[in-house]
Amino acid sequence: MSVIRNKQRLLHLYRYLMKNTDEDHQVTTNDLVAFLRQEDANASRKTVKDDIEVLIQEGVDIVTTKSYYNSYFVGDRQFELPEIRFMIDGIAANVSLTTEQKDKMIDKLLKTLSIYQAEKLKANIVYTNRRGNEQFYYSIDRVTEAISAKKKIEFQYLDYSPSGEKVLKDDGKANTITPLALRCSNNRFYVVGIAADTRKAVICRLDLMTKTRVLDEQGDPGPEKSKLDEYVGGLFMMQTGPLTVVVLECGNDMMGAVMDKFGENVDFWKSTSESFYVKAPVCVSNAFYAWVFMHDGNVKIVSPSYAVNGYMKMLGRASRQENRR
Repeated sequence: MSVIRNKQRLLHLYRYLMKNTDEDHQVTTNDLVAFLRQEDANASRKTVKDDIEVLIQEGVDIVTTKSYYNSYFVGDRQFELPEIRFMIDGIAANVSLTTEQKDKMIDKLLKTLSIYQAEKLKANIVYTNRRGNEQFYYSIDRVTEAISAKKKIEFQYLDYSPSGEKVLKDDGKANTITPLALRCSNNRFYVVGIAADTRKAVICRLDLMTKTRVLDEQGDPGPEKSKLDEYVGGLFMMQTGPLTVVVLECGNDMMGAVMDKFGENVDFWKSTSESFYVKAPVCVSNAFYAWVFMHDGNVKIVSPSYAVNGYMKMLGRASRQENRR
């Protein structure tokens, strides 16, 4: 038995406990001795006890059930089961990732659990999208690098052909923006930035960006973080538009939807016994109008007037289209 092997014993023990134990699956001292001997490690009941004490001193939450043989299991892990469940569901639902990328990420998360816990979670993972973008990892890495270095990025944008295939938009024209932030909305990742040619805010779907590269050019100055957060918070379906403080009149049963969209600190006050007013910063866009429309008359735009007029114009266009049928 080599000295190196004896030094490796602690690592083998740690990996075994992490993989094979949880509150419902404990192992005895004798089980651990047998495992280590199978691994050609010099082990006895005393060495196992001493090694477990070392692991506990180093912060590993190993719970000991006292008995004649004593049994052990790993208690708190880096992530708890509900936390892993939350992250896995988010990965599975994301439409920017390919199936292979999702499989790899989920497999890494499951390895932080015991094999028994992992089996429970694997039994009901449902993927909502199986296409994704192979260059997604590369693009997100380049965007993150550019945000950190305050540099511009250049990329080509993809679109969908009438047959549903991804093709280069605008004949492969290069787009240059200063990326300011990455945001996830409706299970897609977006880049919030400033267009180099117009100096206006733009939103780009990360999974439709290809051949992304960081330029040596210094990025254009963006708003301070609080203003950027306010702008992103006012987006609907990640559509750009002028950030405007709007006042809405909502039916009482709309309070849940209002809180979901604008947060619990939104400014609201009573209008009538059956309605209330809401005041919030909103990026006025067709997506905002669609959100108002989807609530079937229970949300009304009160001000500003240009938002009211824009909404009425959209309804008029839709009505004319319907009448032509």
